[in-house]
Amino acid sequence: MHDWTLKSVFFEWKLARATLVFENSKALDASLVAEGVIDLHVPQRREWGQSVSVNKIVGPSDIGSGMRKLAIEMQSGDVITITAAAFDIPAD
Repeated sequence: MHDWTLKSVFFEWKLARATLVFENSKALDASLVAEGVIDLHVPQRREWGQSVSVNKIVGPSDIGSGMRKLAIEMQSGDVITITAAAFDIPAD
């Protein structure tokens, strides 16, 4: 997902579902969906400068109690983190 463009972050509170929409390397939309979300952190401090592109993805990693954690490092230096029961991640 390196260099993919983050277009939107949508959180459905009642369903505990987060959907992140990216534009992939083929200029097509691809969605990452997290189900059973208990924590969603979306900073935008831009410590490395302004960017809408993904640098790297770490995880999802098991953290116990049936939960997993995913980190999306943006090229701005911001790290979006999601803790959820399950993830559906688009192919690169």
